[in-house]
Amino acid sequence: MSELARKVEALLFVSSSPVSERELRDALGVGLRGIREALSELAGILDGENHGVYLRNLAGDWVIETRQEMADVVGNFRENAGKKRVRLSKAAIETAAVIAKKQPVTRSEIDEIRGVNSASPLEKLLELGLVKTAGHKKEGRPSLLYVTTVKFLEVFGINDIGDIPELEETDTEEELST
Repeated sequence: MSELARKVEALLFVSSSPVSERELRDALGVGLRGIREALSELAGILDGENHGVYLRNLAGDWVIETRQEMADVVGNFRENAGKKRVRLSKAAIETAAVIAKKQPVTRSEIDEIRGVNSASPLEKLLELGLVKTAGHKKEGRPSLLYVTTVKFLEVFGINDIGDIPELEETDTEEELST
């Protein structure tokens, strides 16, 4: 496969919507003739080598699509992969990190470390089963204690809580000026 066809393939692969020949031309800095030749070459390769995808022209724009005969396998993958993925906000990740390093920890202690209210991200972590309550703090005002779960380890790819690296405290101004 030519270098230009490889580049066209890569651009079409990462695009979330169909791409025009002009967009490909502008991105790659070659003429429309070269783009059309690369598209033709790519289409021939994807059609001729029994691939699970093919090149499709949609109203003048180009897209790499999954072949119809792959619909079942793609559908099963999307259904099952979606169940395994966990999307967390930055606040939820910060909250999870505090719990992982300081557990067992109360919500007020989490709030103090983060400097903001952690109720919403904590609720999300509980809902996803990444953290759980582990009793009440005995001293002072009674408060729930939070710890991480086995699912937390699985989601973050950690074998043991002890494997989480220590975070160095840095001055915010230093971070911004770097």
